[in-house]
Amino acid sequence: MEGILDDGIMILLCSVYSVCDIVCILFFCPFQTWFMKNKCCSSCRIYNWDYAMMFTPLFFIRKSYTWSLLALSVALLIRWEVTFYLHPERYSEATNGYLKCSNCTEKLCVHKKQLRTLWMQIEEYSAKRIKRLKKQ
Repeated sequence: MEGILDDGIMILLCSVYSVCDIVCILFFCPFQTWFMKNKCCSSCRIYNWDYAMMFTPLFFIRKSYTWSLLALSVALLIRWEVTFYLHPERYSEATNGYLKCSNCTEKLCVHKKQLRTLWMQIEEYSAKRIKRLKKQ
């Protein structure tokens, strides 16, 4: 196993984590859909864990700049969790009207809504098309 997981592979793994993070934010997030059951990334507890997760493979690269990236990402994670703990009202739809879908102006949410609408239109069209084909 030694020599297989070298520095290049670890950086490539960070890149894969980064792409997965973008996919989760823009298209489909299993944490949001299946586990957290929340509607918006803004109210998601793990939304700002992305850098800490993304840079974990850098722990195995023994360079000061990679460890500094990891340290900064952990510091951001700690800051996020402390803010979440001290001010939970900022992350609840009940106490923060901005987080309600009707008031949300976050571009990511708008993008996700457009995608959901598109998928619903595709499903409706497909269902109508299948009905038409079965009648013939």
